[in-house]
Parts: sequence; C-alpha cells; structure tokens
Amino acid sequence: MKIIDLIVDILNNTSYPLLQSEILEAAKAHKDYISCAELQRVKVQISAIARALSKHSVGTNPIIGISSEKKDKASFKRFYLRSKQYNGVSLLAEIDLHPYLVKFAFERFGVYCKTINALKSINTKNKIGKWTNPDIVGLNPVILNLNPLFQKEIQKLGLFSTKVIEFYSFELKIRLDKSNITEAYFQAVSNSTWANYGYLVVEDYENDKVFLDNLARLNNAYGIGLIKLNIKNPSNSEIIVSARFNETADINFMDFLSSSNKDFFDFIETSISIIENKTINLENFDKINKLI
Repeated sequence: MKIIDLIVDILNNTSYPLLQSEILEAAKAHKDYISCAELQRVKVQISAIARALSKHSVGTNPIIGISSEKKDKASFKRFYLRSKQYNGVSLLAEIDLHPYLVKFAFERFGVYCKTINALKSINTKNKIGKWTNPDIVGLNPVILNLNPLFQKEIQKLGLFSTKVIEFYSFELKIRLDKSNITEAYFQAVSNSTWANYGYLVVEDYENDKVFLDNLARLNNAYGIGLIKLNIKNPSNSEIIVSARFNETADINFMDFLSSSNKDFFDFIETSISIIENKTINLENFDKINKLI
C-alpha cells in the first residue's frame, strides 16, 4: 500500500483535521501499516508522512487541505481530505494516464499512439531506460491526407519528411511542480528530441508564477511542450505550452531506440508500412476508444 493511500484512508475516516504526528500514530494502528513499504523502509517515519502531505497539498488539484493558525511551523499544521468523496483520481499511476492521452492526442493532433515498454529495452538493467525510452510515441500520417497522385510523389521523400509522417514523443508524469520540474523536463528532452514534437504530459501541475516562468524558460531553450490531461473529459485537456516543431526527426537516435527497444522497432516498422501500403492497422497502436 502506498503511503498516500494510507493517509487518505485515515483522513477519510476522521471528522477533524490531524497533525502530522496524529496521522503517523493513526498509521501505526492501521490494518495496512505493515504492508506500507514506504513507511517500513525509512528510519524517520514522520519525515515520510511530511513529504507525502507536502506533495499532495499543493498544485492545481490538491488532495490534502491544510488548516493551521501557524502555517510557518509544520508541527502546527493540520491536514484534512479536501473531499470526502475523493475517488482516487490523483493517485493514478503514470500508466493509468495513457488511455486519456491516447484519446486526446488523436482528437487534437490526429496522432496514433503506441506505449513503449521500457522493460523491453536491453538497457533497462543498466538504468539507462528511464532516460532513453519515451513513455508513448505517436505519428500523424500526413501522407494519407493527400490524394493518391500526391501520395505517390511525397512517398519518395521518405520516412523522415514531415510531408510524409510527423512523429510525436510523450513523457508522462502524475504531477509537475518545483521539486521535480528540472528532472522531468530534462528526462523529456532526453527521450523526445528525436521527434518532430515532444511533450510532457501531466495530470496536475503547480500553477504559480515562479513555476510557470521556469516552464516558459525551459520551453524557450529546449522546445518541450506541456499538456495537462483532463481525466474526467480527455477532450478538454489543455496544451499549457506548445511544443516547438522540429523540421527533421533525428534518424541516429531513432536508430538507437529501434536497436535497443522492441516496441520502438515495431513502431518504426509500422510507420514504414503505412507509407508503403497507404493504410493504418489500428491493432499496431493503443486503442483510441478505450475510455468509451
């Protein structure tokens, strides 16, 4: 059991806000205390509680609320569940965001998406996979928007022409804030600069001026965009910052990814098949209508 799940259950079953120390005390008496690995593996459990509370009490859609007359001192802060009807939305795992992005990407960009399983990378054991494998890749088959006469002509331009196919790369995170923006952004840079468009995709982000200024600075320098998913209505998801268009896909990095990850190899093979056959086999992509 995750520590935030434990905290949510505790707060959901109390009628008043709790101090950090009271939450820890309740956690130790909870039936799932022993199964909470995040608490069992740390020496100072109150610090683990504090980190979880801090992470989930900020942003555009926080789970935890804070009630305190002395908010400058952590020991005086009391925490409560912002909604007793909390439905677990913000506790989604990153993989749970995939179908929402797949639907949005198709509706907004005309992009067909494929999840890339980092475990299929030969580099996973060396812990390189995190910085080389995008979470989701996609393609916009521009060639299919033309009549057959011009399809035949632009096919000669090859796989790496944006007149034939536009490539997208997506890095997914549950939440983006000041504590993880640098690592998350540069992970997206590392994983996505091969594509014509690269995006960070989040369920929640810290919506304040300092954070947004930092995001704009990084976007100006490296071109990775930001999408905020609306998991209640994916069609209403927002592009907070647009990705910079790269005219040329990076063939060398794509060759590396194809050589090191079977899913990405299959994705490129599918791309070539679309160009050659002028048709799309939807079985080669994530299901667009999975949410319907």
